[in-house]
Amino acid sequence: MDFFSNFKSAVAPAFPSEADKLTTLYDTAPYAAFCEDLEFMWRWTIYRDQKLVQEGCSLTLDASRRAVDHVLAFFSVSAKSQCLGE
Repeated sequence: MDFFSNFKSAVAPAFPSEADKLTTLYDTAPYAAFCEDLEFMWRWTIYRDQKLVQEGCSLTLDASRRAVDHVLAFFSVSAKSQCLGE
């Protein structure tokens, strides 16, 4: 029996619209980040060119902001390294 046979293929969430009532954490092209209060945690998503690139969860809205800032900082460093050919 294959270990992964019990897992269902997850569908990436579509880029949110204003009707979704999410908290915007970041919105500067090409990145946008949103957060949703699920009452027991905050779920955050980061999109590049309206395609999901990272998602996660935090216990508070402030922790979500810090997590998103951290991931976006990594993406910035990674993009700069690729431009320099490293």
